[in-house]
Amino acid sequence: MKVNFSFKTVSILSIFMTTLLVSCLYQNIAPARPPFLPEKIAAKKLCQTAAKFTVKIISGESWGTGILVQKQQNIYTLVTNGHVLKDKAEKFIVETEDGQQYQASLLVNFYHGKTTGNDLAILQFNSPKNYPTASLAKWKKDEQVMAVGFPTDVNVANSNNGGLTCSKLGDVSEKLAKPMQSGYQIGYNLTTYSGMSGGPLLNNYGELVGIIGMGEPIIFVNPDVYLYRDGSRVTESLDASPEEALDFLSSLSWAIPSETLVYLSPSGLELNLDSGR
Repeated sequence: MKVNFSFKTVSILSIFMTTLLVSCLYQNIAPARPPFLPEKIAAKKLCQTAAKFTVKIISGESWGTGILVQKQQNIYTLVTNGHVLKDKAEKFIVETEDGQQYQASLLVNFYHGKTTGNDLAILQFNSPKNYPTASLAKWKKDEQVMAVGFPTDVNVANSNNGGLTCSKLGDVSEKLAKPMQSGYQIGYNLTTYSGMSGGPLLNNYGELVGIIGMGEPIIFVNPDVYLYRDGSRVTESLDASPEEALDFLSSLSWAIPSETLVYLSPSGLELNLDSGR
């Protein structure tokens, strides 16, 4: 039996085969992200990862937490919250995972006012040692998060890890369309403690998606605690009654997104978000 193929039919078959071949090749060469690990295993691995680039920042008689985000030769750059750095402190001491302490200099503090500033600061120190730095990424829907830092309360600090404490994995309940005063925008269901400010908020892959610094209120809550930069109340922008919205907002801890840090970073640092996802 003789079968006749028209030019149109051959063209359609050619396009189909080419598309199928390209699709197969892409699946073979495209980088695939590993699946999420079981929660307990994942939490342990994330904490081990975080310990390598999470540092303690001693400012005056108190301390907070910081994150190593870049190394340029022997110069390390780290980020923390602006409120961690006491105004009267003459020097800042950075303590790394191996117990070494370094005197750090303040590069820039963006915390110059709630309505216009962001609760972020960047410091630098010199060391010939090789410390890992965090990979920055934008939080994506359905990713869980972990909060890491150095609580000042010995009852919650991990005494087996130099005081470094990692939360369990939790959910992000709200990412506001625009930041609140001081830059906070990611609301998540994890408890943070004094001393953890400036620490990393990590996603399931161990990437830095936010800088923690605003915990659940410990005093009477009123709507003016949660304001946008223009002074309007966040409670009025949520699809809930004012009372329900306030209860919801105050049940969360808050972080500043990593993309804010990238946007604010001074020229020469070249901080970037991970584009591999």
